[in-house]
Amino acid sequence: MTKCGLKRMLILIFFISWTSLFSQPLKGLVEKRSFIGPITKKKIEFSIYLPENYYATGEKYPVVYHLHGLGGSHDGHQTKLVPASFEKAKEQEIIGPVIIVFPDGYRDSFWADSFDGNKPAETNIIEELIPYVDQNFRTQASPKFRAVQGFSMGGFGAAKFLTKFPDLFNAAIIYDGALLNWTILSLSHPLIAWSIFAGSEAYFNQFSPWFQAEKNRIKLQSRLRLRMVVGALVSSNRNFLDYLNELGIAVEYVETPCLHDLNCLLNYEGLNSVRFLADCFYQAFRNKREFKDKLKVSTAAPAIF
Repeated sequence: MTKCGLKRMLILIFFISWTSLFSQPLKGLVEKRSFIGPITKKKIEFSIYLPENYYATGEKYPVVYHLHGLGGSHDGHQTKLVPASFEKAKEQEIIGPVIIVFPDGYRDSFWADSFDGNKPAETNIIEELIPYVDQNFRTQASPKFRAVQGFSMGGFGAAKFLTKFPDLFNAAIIYDGALLNWTILSLSHPLIAWSIFAGSEAYFNQFSPWFQAEKNRIKLQSRLRLRMVVGALVSSNRNFLDYLNELGIAVEYVETPCLHDLNCLLNYEGLNSVRFLADCFYQAFRNKREFKDKLKVSTAAPAIF
């Protein structure tokens, strides 16, 4: 059997063994919401996962923002897959209940503000959606309890948001991120290079995790805040890993036999990614009474909140 054939067989076996993870109904609720952005004056649509018993308690929750890939939307299959991985982790006492927000990235924005203003994906999230969610849902409204993750184009976005706004997010998970620099983006997605970035590398750099990581490297060097889970896009992810290592930015990095598929990536590494986020939340409050008071846990179980 060829190496490629063996890889596909292993993926199939692993997928079958984990089918029950995503076939079970969610215990929490997924709702579609919308509001008019106070800055862009645009209708902002998003989906939100609320954990079990959300409406029966007064508890406040950490928030994870999950960004979809190229061609996707806020209400795609990830609204089942991602909460399922968190619910499974909660069952195993890896993490407590969380709110998960699924923003809409206009399908091809690369989570940037398009040059012409028609697709203000970054402004939607940073200046409109995050404040809206914190004001209208029971969140732990602090960057210490806020994380971002994403798949493919969403992985690019998650890397960008963490590196550009290190004071707004505690941690990030990249699932097979399309971590393209300007040269590769221009060659592989010329229409996006023009429609979103007006053919300008300087404008692209405002939203590039490559540029922003170097710009904010001092803050990003303080502790481990980024995890990369890689499937098919090995080359670009290894290049980004090497770049971050050169900048002295710590990364937890793992490659899987998955193709470019979020389901497979979550099957392989979803629980470990949730464990990573739980530990990042804990690390931000290590030896602080605020952590124990807010999350009501013992420091003997640091990965649970």
